[in-house]
Amino acid sequence: MMKKSSVVMISIMGTVGGLLLAVGMCMCLLPEWNAFLPGVLLSAIGLVTLAAIWPVWRKASGKGALHLTGLHAVSLLLGLVGALALGIGLVNCLQTVTSFGLAVGIVGLVLLFLAFLAARKAAGKSAIPFHGQRVLACGIGIAGALLLGVGMCLTMVWGSSWLIPGIVVGCAGLLVCVLNMALRMVKTA
Repeated sequence: MMKKSSVVMISIMGTVGGLLLAVGMCMCLLPEWNAFLPGVLLSAIGLVTLAAIWPVWRKASGKGALHLTGLHAVSLLLGLVGALALGIGLVNCLQTVTSFGLAVGIVGLVLLFLAFLAARKAAGKSAIPFHGQRVLACGIGIAGALLLGVGMCLTMVWGSSWLIPGIVVGCAGLLVCVLNMALRMVKTA
């Protein structure tokens, strides 16, 4: 069983990393802010913070060092390319929805799903296990991600009068996602 202090640390890292990433993305994507390069730097710091959760979680849950294989590398590469394609599709659709943006975004989602399957296979696990607890966790995660997305839309698309409500809604969505992850860690540990 994972200690509460570890769960708290992972939750704080997830919240801070997610907020840094989200604010950095806003800085990059909102031309009115004129802060593209600082936004890239802030997003990178957020990504590093989020990536640091994994080794902290492995140590806190008492798991040993991971034996990396070629399939792990394939999974990582698919995930990175998928995330990049999804990001390009989202940026392309930010102003007006285009078939190119939708196609690239869908390809990104497919690549991310393939990365998930490759990571499961590399870990020696079944492709997609379905049971009640996991379905509930996925549902809560999807709801949190949609809430985060609504908050981002409020701040980025609907103008400056929605900035503060958008930040509040986005932070609530991020908190739901992080707490869902922390709850999942406590249950599986």
